[in-house]
Amino acid sequence: MKEFGFLRSVVDVSEFEPYNVLIIEDEYPARMLMMDYVMNCSELKLAGIAENGEKATKLLSEKKFDIVFMDINLPAISGLEILKSNTSPNTFFIVTTAYSEFAVLAFELDATDYLLKPFAFERFRKSVDKALRFLKEKKTSNFNSIEKQTHLKIQSDSATFLLPIHEIQFISANNKSCVIHTNTKDYETAKLLKEIEEKLPSDHFFRIHKGFLVNLQFVSSLRYDKGGAYTLQLKNEDETTLPVGRSFAQSLKDALKL
Repeated sequence: MKEFGFLRSVVDVSEFEPYNVLIIEDEYPARMLMMDYVMNCSELKLAGIAENGEKATKLLSEKKFDIVFMDINLPAISGLEILKSNTSPNTFFIVTTAYSEFAVLAFELDATDYLLKPFAFERFRKSVDKALRFLKEKKTSNFNSIEKQTHLKIQSDSATFLLPIHEIQFISANNKSCVIHTNTKDYETAKLLKEIEEKLPSDHFFRIHKGFLVNLQFVSSLRYDKGGAYTLQLKNEDETTLPVGRSFAQSLKDALKL
């Protein structure tokens, strides 16, 4: 058995998921208001908060977010720079700012909506509904394409492989490459974990740690250590156990409906 940590109480698992939200806001009162608004929308899950552009960029590289509410004027890295660098077609950005002159540029950079401060909950809710429509359309589109997409294409050691998606158990980061663990063999590829994550169906594969992406179909149990750590056990020959990062634990429990 491959072990990563000490196991205590065990919780059995099953299914899935609200939409993950990231709030990027440097002003405390505005940040608290946004948190309150998000928590008053049952379809949303507050999955991350960043007070500056640098922290926001780090979170966006480590974790999948469905909706991002982002101020434009941020310390370190501006919201517009973050928009320019966004490469995920599955993340929808809603810009929040007191400056109306940035609206055109924000939309040119594919922002989903533009909230001019101060804004009431009703206006916020309209933005949420707009983003949810796009997300549901995207999910339907992804589902239809995934029905046809049965393999993941990867390059490994000068060879190209087509890996059956249903045989991929989990993927682990290895510096600037990844190892894809399947039912029969492990494959190393010079791709970042985030790049591979975006090629796989999000209703089957879930980020549990900055270094691990797991196929939920192989999850056997989520184990809790009294010290506060979680460990995931897989249904495979090795009964592999993997660590769950603290920032991913609650989202994972929500995904598994625990």
